[in-house]
Amino acid sequence: MKKIIPVLLIMVLFSACVKNQKKTPCNTQVCTDIFAYITVKIVDKNNQPTVVSDYKVLDLRTNMAIKTTPLPLAAGTYLVADDSDLKQLSAEGESLQVTATDSVETKKTIFKVSGGICACHVTKIAGPDTIKFN
Repeated sequence: MKKIIPVLLIMVLFSACVKNQKKTPCNTQVCTDIFAYITVKIVDKNNQPTVVSDYKVLDLRTNMAIKTTPLPLAAGTYLVADDSDLKQLSAEGESLQVTATDSVETKKTIFKVSGGICACHVTKIAGPDTIKFN
């Protein structure tokens, strides 16, 4: 009887985990319900958040646009990719070119972002946190 109780307890604990698993074509995995996104902050020469007149994110592999809208989180914060882009991104990572134009100059920066059909969330592999205009 003493040996059965720990076995039953383990079975109950593992059965509770199954309810929270997400089935994907790849396997069964546990994903959080958060909505993940990757942002970049755009600042001026004084490190103050700035608004750009033109902002684009382009997947260099597919030559398709990803995002073009700023986030309402904070001034000068722009969206690079979010969980709604998962299926457009590969698990190995895609090179995304961010192009931002202020009144005088245009900056182009490359981000490497992974996703894929089996991923729970987008992940930034490489890329800056801030783009600075002169």
